[in-house]
Amino acid sequence: MNAERGPDGKAPSPLRSMVRMMARGIQARGTAASPDFATPRRKVALERSNIAIDPRRVQAYARATAGDGIEAFGSARPAAPPFFAATWETALSLEMFAGLERPLPLGAFVHVSTDLVCARPLLAGDVVKCRVELERVERVRRGLRLTVLARNWLGAGQLCSQSTSVFQVRSDAHGLPAEAPRPAPPVPDVPESGWVELVRWDLPGGAGRRYARVSGDYNPIHLWGVTARPFGFRAPILHGYATAARAAHTLIEHCLHGDAAALRRMHIHFRAPLPLPSCVCFLVNDQGPRRWFRVAGPGEGPVYAEGSCGVADE
Repeated sequence: MNAERGPDGKAPSPLRSMVRMMARGIQARGTAASPDFATPRRKVALERSNIAIDPRRVQAYARATAGDGIEAFGSARPAAPPFFAATWETALSLEMFAGLERPLPLGAFVHVSTDLVCARPLLAGDVVKCRVELERVERVRRGLRLTVLARNWLGAGQLCSQSTSVFQVRSDAHGLPAEAPRPAPPVPDVPESGWVELVRWDLPGGAGRRYARVSGDYNPIHLWGVTARPFGFRAPILHGYATAARAAHTLIEHCLHGDAAALRRMHIHFRAPLPLPSCVCFLVNDQGPRRWFRVAGPGEGPVYAEGSCGVADE
């Protein structure tokens, strides 16, 4: 699979691909989740060229992810935020999943982790080529785990960013939705003490719908309680990429003096679904060689996400 457009001749759309992927999962109940579902022998990938970065979309994305206080994202020719490429990477990844020879099981499609490396900044008006590849498929308890490698280049061939993201399809042995994921264990080496609260995020119930409008990712688990409950969630949960974007913007604004180009590397691991609405704390820890961050409930509340970041001079 190696094409810029889907089987209907249109550019990949996250909503259209999500619907197609779920429809195939429904049709193949009881077969898609069989133990022999594994990484395809031939490389599965999708490419899209001539992706133009629209300044109005950059600014709308920044507003939806608490990045509108960063000057670089609101200038006449705004810089693309660190996770902005996820808007088209998601579309390509879902199109790739929807077109797999063996359909994925029906179930909650959740984000597990992302490692991002930013080689050079992207600006509004730049034209980008993106390639996503399915690196690995793993059978895990009640579902499948998929690892996707995404790369973005400028028209002249310069690599701009690279990310490795892990997703999980939660389903039982019959391909039916399973209960919501349980909290994951901490990331190795995360400090146990020394955490300082930096800011609080007040996340309204519609935060998932707002991110969906700027990203095109209308996964039902992020929209309303009525659409999230069939997949095991009592309330809608915030997109993983929306959480990652908010974390990156908070680090840039409060730790990197507003320098959007200073954030060069970031790892984020999602330990528990972040329900909406919520008020959560963003904490940082500068002990040791890396800067760590954490998104958690106030006081002794649950940890929803944690990770680390690297800057330009490291």
